[in-house]
Amino acid sequence: MDGADADPVALARLLELAVAALHETRPEQLWSLAFTELLDALDADLAVRKAEEWSPGEGTVRLWTPEGPAHHLLGPEQLDVIRTGYPFVDHYVAGHPLEPLTARATAGAHAWRHAAPAGQLRDALGSTDILGLPLPRPEKGAIHGCLLHRTGRRPFTPAHLAYARRAQPVIAAVEAHAAHLRAWRTTPGGPEAATVREERAAALGLTPREITVLALLAEARTASAIAQRLGISPRTVHRHLAHLYRKFGTRDRLATVLRARETGVL
Repeated sequence: MDGADADPVALARLLELAVAALHETRPEQLWSLAFTELLDALDADLAVRKAEEWSPGEGTVRLWTPEGPAHHLLGPEQLDVIRTGYPFVDHYVAGHPLEPLTARATAGAHAWRHAAPAGQLRDALGSTDILGLPLPRPEKGAIHGCLLHRTGRRPFTPAHLAYARRAQPVIAAVEAHAAHLRAWRTTPGGPEAATVREERAAALGLTPREITVLALLAEARTASAIAQRLGISPRTVHRHLAHLYRKFGTRDRLATVLRARETGVL
């Protein structure tokens, strides 16, 4: 990726990722799928994900390398440095657009070379450049996302940024899908009840995407609200609703939710 346009092969793989995510029944696998693709397309060495809001001193940090999950490689020092979200968090909190940026562009070339936090990142992780990929969340003002690190090599290129801009809505949709699927699988009855719920959904032939739409439907959300949550169009939501009506043998939203509860899917 040396030009200003994203690699079309990488973009094609990004589409494949989106399709694969919709058929993945295990939400814990979705981020592994996403980071495998991001690390390869961006030629990065480390991918960092913090599910909670970026803030120092707390929160679960996850790390991936091209070889796979590597959370065990993080010591207390590395965790503290990563949790600061430098230099991206202050930039986005200040109200700048939630768009992908590099650390060099965000901090400024001089600060990235000489500022103490930048030095700490180099010492702790070997980072020579970072690409920040912020993800929007319903909570106003909350900053979430992932960071792609390059270690000991050239900085990210304009083509990498072009790819990241195309990847951002896809990754946001993957995150939303994973979150709602995880919430659906978390039942008051514990793992055994969750297994029964999954078996009953499978018996009806429900896809993971239909399950997430159904779960949001049970919250009395409109098609537009569901579309916004999942990063899809209202038209796509209506298509999923039609599939749900057919599979449950119903004709409207309320009847579908009631039937889903009767059958143990909700």
